[in-house]
Amino acid sequence: MARIQSIGWFWVLLLLVGFSACDMEQEIEVQLPVLPPELVVECYLEEGKPIRLALSETSGYFEGAQPVVVNNATVTITKNNSLVIPLRFSVEVDNKNEKVTNYQSRHVINSQPGDVYTLTITDPKGRKLTGFTTVLPPAPLDSVGYKFNDKPTESQEAYLFIRWQDDPTRENYYRLLAHKNDSTGVESEMDAEINDRLRNGEKITYTTTYRFERGDTLNIKLFHIDKAYYEFISSVEDARRSNGNPFAQPVSIKPTVTGGFGVFTHLNYASKELIIK
Repeated sequence: MARIQSIGWFWVLLLLVGFSACDMEQEIEVQLPVLPPELVVECYLEEGKPIRLALSETSGYFEGAQPVVVNNATVTITKNNSLVIPLRFSVEVDNKNEKVTNYQSRHVINSQPGDVYTLTITDPKGRKLTGFTTVLPPAPLDSVGYKFNDKPTESQEAYLFIRWQDDPTRENYYRLLAHKNDSTGVESEMDAEINDRLRNGEKITYTTTYRFERGDTLNIKLFHIDKAYYEFISSVEDARRSNGNPFAQPVSIKPTVTGGFGVFTHLNYASKELIIK
């Protein structure tokens, strides 16, 4: 009888613990720190093109995704510590590449490997952002090609291969992009960051998976980039992959500038068109 009574008390105690656990649930309100807004810049210098720059500032996590445009800054780009190029505030929309810039200059970039461009931005709030980029020699595309798989002709797909010679005298970083001619500038079929850590001085071959079809016309670009831009785009990709993943470590995007966030770099690339037949 005592045994039966002890078992009964056990279940009563278990139920009481369960009910008390339900009462222990409570909402926790996390107080996010209020940080002062910082400048955010995006500027790519390309040979033969005028200068376009986007300038905004950071905002709070819950304040929406629309950028806060900064329209009263003083923006200059200096070439080789001698030629000062001022940029004026003017909003322009690039529909093809889905970009909006708000500082412009008609000055067309014309440079040689080794030239250095320095960006300086100040605003009435006393904020200052700086950055610099050195022009690199273009990486020559030795060859581009494709090969089909062994499936029936009507369902065949091809992979791409791209080859180029690495310069053994320096540490090199590359970015490979491929776009279809009927796509926008942001819809890339291939986007890869590559370094020569294990292939210094060798002929590098990069291959894709089988995903291209007959009739595809591709514009392939091989960018020779510096380490700062390589780390920037790599950190952006890492952040994109970890976004929404509760098990991923938080990723900090590495800017190429100081005094704020964003990127300022010169883009030097070689390009080839490839038609898959």
